[in-house]
This record gives sequence, structure tokens and C-alpha cells, in this order.
Amino acid sequence: MIRNWIRKSVKGNCMNKTIAGVILLFICSGLSSCSFHWHATGKNAKNKEKTADTSRAASVPPDLMQSAKDTAQSAIAAIKPADTSSTAKQLIEQLTPLLNARIDYRTFSGKAKVHFTGPDNDIQFTAHFRVRKDSVIWVNVTFDAFPVARLFITRDSFFLLNTKDQEITRIPLSQAAKILPTKVDFTSLQNLVTGEPLRKGTITNAVSTGDSITMDVEDSSYLQHITFNKADSTIRTGQLRTRDPKGPQAATTYSSYEMINNRKISTYRTLNVLKGNETFTLDMNFTKTDFDEELSYPFSIPGTYTEKR
Repeated sequence: MIRNWIRKSVKGNCMNKTIAGVILLFICSGLSSCSFHWHATGKNAKNKEKTADTSRAASVPPDLMQSAKDTAQSAIAAIKPADTSSTAKQLIEQLTPLLNARIDYRTFSGKAKVHFTGPDNDIQFTAHFRVRKDSVIWVNVTFDAFPVARLFITRDSFFLLNTKDQEITRIPLSQAAKILPTKVDFTSLQNLVTGEPLRKGTITNAVSTGDSITMDVEDSSYLQHITFNKADSTIRTGQLRTRDPKGPQAATTYSSYEMINNRKISTYRTLNVLKGNETFTLDMNFTKTDFDEELSYPFSIPGTYTEKR
């Protein structure tokens, strides 16, 4: 009965398309040319910063990246608006530690209420994330408490268990472009889940205006445009695109930052993705996040499931 109700509740070919669309957004969020200044706003956008209860915080090892963030934040506080190329070069030197800084953790877990809209779907569901840093990304998706899909991603493999249609998709991560609109790398996906800059790279330009710092970042495959808040060095917006001008484009906003076990993390994110003539929007509201808990990553393939190729 529940299974039939789910089938009727989702427009389009099948729930698998919805899940694929969500994965698309997780992997491709921020895909945008630097000229693509599309303000990402969700249906329930939040801007108010919250401070979480940290009474349950466990003892955390020293954050090896904190000194770099502190240095960058001090530099930001002293920066004046850039109006010469020499000032821009100075900004770039001062901001490089901020771009390269990453949250220090062993494991991350989060529960998010998700609202996804696309050409064929408008659906709300819950996603549970578990990450073992640089090793495993595990995602469990439920629709009204009913299991819909489970993902298991390693540095070289991509598995999607489609519970509704009883199908399993498994491919090398390097070949994920066969079912997704772009190539995927593990580190960028991991950074997206934890709300950090997707990629490192070389800062080619930086501008200080008002209460924000904006930088353009390039590597061999991608162009990024990232805006940070001066007050606390948190990310405000992120845009990124592949060097192929015909590739997916998108914009990401980060808000509602909370202190969780001495780490500040965005608990509300909105992703807008443009792929061809199709537009996708994903609002993610994290209702629970934790670091450095002991986690399991259960993933088994029932013998009755059909492998999708």
C-alpha cells in the first residue's frame, strides 16, 4: 500500500529519476560560470545564524587547520577594498590559507530535510549522511519514513540501491558521467556534504567589498567563484563550472551556521542547478549533525535485486 502511494506521489518516470536528480545536485551544486550570478534562494530560505547546544560535544583533537583560518580571518579584518592590481595580489596571498583550510574530523554524520524540485518532480524527503573522511560517503534516503534509496561511494566506486524499483547500479566512480551530467571526484563530493569549498585551486582574483570577500579560483578542470563573510570567514555563496561552457551551471548559498563540536557548519543550503533547459532546486535543512562519532556504513545487495546497466 505504501509502495503504491509513493508511486502515485511522484511525477515522472520513476523515483530513481528523482534520486538521480538529487545526486546530480549534490555533485554539481555550485556549477556555474563566473558570469552566472543567479541568486540561489529556496522556498524557506534562512539567514539567521544559530548557535547549537554544545553540551554534548566530546573532546576534540586540536584543529590542525584552525591556525590557517585564524590567520586568514585576521587578514580579512585588516583588508580594505581592492582598487589596484597590487592590492589584489596582496589579497590573494592573504586569502590562500582560507581557501585551503578544511574542517578537521574523522567522521561526519547528518540528517537533512530535503525539498527537491525539477522538471518532472516536486518532492520532500529525508536524507541521512555518514562520511568517513577520504574513504566512504554513505547516504540513506527515506520518503515519509519509507526507505527509497541508499548510496555507497568510495574513492573509486559508486553504488546506488534503488529500493522502490529493487535495482542496483554499481560503476567505477570515474565512469559516473555515464549516469550523471559530469565527471565526479570523491573529494569534491565529500566537501559538498560537509559544506566546504568544493575544490582547491589557484586564486586568480580577489575583491573586498563591504562585509564580504569574493575570490575567483581555477584548476585544470573547474572555475569557482566563492564569497566569504568577513566577520567569521564562513562561505556565503559558491559558484563553479567546468571549463566546458556547455556544462551544467548552478549557484549555492550557505546559511544558518552552527557550532557543532567546535566546528562551524552551515545547516541550511540551497542549490540551484541549470542543465541545458532544465532547472533543479534543492533546499537542505540539516536538523542534526555530529563529528567524530563511531559510525557504521551498512550496505548489502538483496539477491532479488536486478542490476541496472
